[in-house]
Amino acid sequence: METAYCRTTGSEFHTTLREFDGNPAVEGLLVLATPGEGFTPAAVDETLRELSTPVFGGLFPKVIHAETAHADGAVVAGLETRPAVETITDADEPIDTGGDGDYETAFVFVDAYADDGDRFVQQLFNAYGVAYTYIGGGAGTLSGDTRHCLFTDEGLVGDGAVVARVTGESTIGVEHGWTDLGGPFEITAADGRRLETLDGQPAYDRYADIIDAETEQTVTETNFFEVAKSHPFGISRLGAERIVRDPFAVADGGALRCFGALPEGEFVHVLQGDPESLVAAANRAHAVASEAATADSALVTFDCISRAQYLDAAFDRELAALSRRAGTIGALTIGEVANDGRGHLEYYNKTAVVGAIDGV
Repeated sequence: METAYCRTTGSEFHTTLREFDGNPAVEGLLVLATPGEGFTPAAVDETLRELSTPVFGGLFPKVIHAETAHADGAVVAGLETRPAVETITDADEPIDTGGDGDYETAFVFVDAYADDGDRFVQQLFNAYGVAYTYIGGGAGTLSGDTRHCLFTDEGLVGDGAVVARVTGESTIGVEHGWTDLGGPFEITAADGRRLETLDGQPAYDRYADIIDAETEQTVTETNFFEVAKSHPFGISRLGAERIVRDPFAVADGGALRCFGALPEGEFVHVLQGDPESLVAAANRAHAVASEAATADSALVTFDCISRAQYLDAAFDRELAALSRRAGTIGALTIGEVANDGRGHLEYYNKTAVVGAIDGV
């Protein structure tokens, strides 16, 4: 897989896309980009529609190339085999599973702010089950604006998902490193990504009580994001690591808004972490993927932007762990999408995902 890094402002991004498109050895384009101040969606749409090569990917807070996390550019990767790309904009519309071919791996990118983001992921699993190994993440910007954030042949789209199936086999490492602080607590009312009540109490009040009792911090609506980035929720899973859910804002009525759904009746813990445990988890994710990698495997990583925010200066250590192999590319995402080729497909938060993908 040939890759290049370029700026997304001016003509450089458009020129790079066209150069890859004109290369007869390139059968598909994976594009991981940051919008930047001078990013012009209309111009990008025009370029994307002109390409003859299938394209997929998204806009993210940062992209990873050459062991660096960039906030002002794009990684363009040329695939050696042609991907089957599908855009999903209706979570109630069944996916056409015809023409499965010899596909083994599916890249999945979801608009992180889409109300149906979790349903898009569930829809994929309902259609394909464990037929594929999945890897990808949530696209969007930290400002939470509603710009279209998914790259497709028809231009940038939002409020949906884009899926690209490729023939290469893959091995995925998925680790987070967060541990229990308190719980379990029952989700007694929730609506998708809106957590209404825990143990029958308004979710914000119950969460604040837990933080006050178990830490030296006091949570308020003003400092909620700063506290919550250190103490996410973890959904219990039998025989597996908890699925992390990232609360990011207080909603009306004492509800909490989260990246990722929290189903009623499930039990959650409030989690805690430290730089050592998170970096160790990133190392484990890389080790699982790299163990099966060959010299021809492409290493792709999707790491949650909120991990970078929490780790702050220590994030350089996590980035080094994820980029130990030269040529690794990826993005800092708003949620991560993955399974291990056997288990259920999940939309994670605050998690490090590394994939070694053959034949791309």
